Amino acid sequence: MSNVSRITAIWSGFSGAPGYSKFSFIPLADDAARNAAGAAIRAFFASVATYIPSGTTIQVQAQVDDFDITSGQLMSSAPMTTVPTVVTSSAGVTAYAAGSGFVVTWGATGVFNGRRIRGRTFIVPAVACFENDGTLVSTAISAVTSAGNTLIGATGADLAVWNRSWTKTTPPTPIAGILSSATSVLVRDAASQLRSRRV
Repeated sequence: MSNVSRITAIWSGFSGAPGYSKFSFIPLADDAARNAAGAAIRAFFASVATYIPSGTTIQVQAQVDDFDITSGQLMSSAPMTTVPTVVTSSAGVTAYAAGSGFVVTWGATGVFNGRRIRGRTFIVPAVACFENDGTLVSTAISAVTSAGNTLIGATGADLAVWNRSWTKTTPPTPIAGILSSATSVLVRDAASQLRSRRV
């Protein structure tokens, strides 16, 4: 039975909060791996904090959950021994459009149902990153891409993309899953909308 480790970061301090960002990893087998993953996620958000509205905080949760990659069933859970400190916005901008920001797409080599798998992390809400025409400024694209590549290359923790499929019955039943190491990051030059940040 194959597992996937997952870590959640909780966003607070904005209209519609809380929000949740979830990151998948090749199984984190010990304290060192869990701590490395938590620190890497924290570093990623710290690198993009200048694009997050003033007053917003992001806390990487200490609990690391392991799920079966096919069923999604929780198999085990363990805490980090070194809890990441909270990330606080450094944008200095308070006005923002709720639900608007940009998306980070994680590429992987895994193929599932005839397609290469992808994962996404939304940076929403976001500020100080838009051109007059609503696209992203190049400095934001470069900074977030660099932060994403650093997360992918973190020592001791292997960021991954997790995809599953279900039957078309009612209710649907999970029938397959795949976990593949993240190998690339893409920040498209466009704004993204997110209707919900909830679990």
